[in-house]
Amino acid sequence: MLVLVCFYSFKYGQARGMTYGALAGLLIDTASGFIIGPNIISKSLAGFLTAMLKENIFQWNITVNTIVITILSIMDIFIVYICFETFSKMSFHNRPWGISVMEIIYTVVAALILYPVFSKDKDAGLQ
Repeated sequence: MLVLVCFYSFKYGQARGMTYGALAGLLIDTASGFIIGPNIISKSLAGFLTAMLKENIFQWNITVNTIVITILSIMDIFIVYICFETFSKMSFHNRPWGISVMEIIYTVVAALILYPVFSKDKDAGLQ
């Protein structure tokens, strides 16, 4: 979901990216059955940062895309953990880090697989 939020924000800008991120986060929070808010915050922040980075990076390519997705994925996990620790009685202190690492790897792999599709769509829009 994070990959879709980032690509949508990259294509349509900050306001729409944040809105899409908030809606995606709401769906994730609702489906998870825990508190509502952590994924809304993290996904809308990812949409905001993606659009901001797009404006400041002149040469967007697959390497930059992978680095940005990796950083945003790590940020996303930490925001969700912090919100759960702060606003609920869930503790992630003893949770193995392997789960989070695999989540980051899956997100990066999805970004690499989807990059040609979204970059082709972006290039078609420029012509």
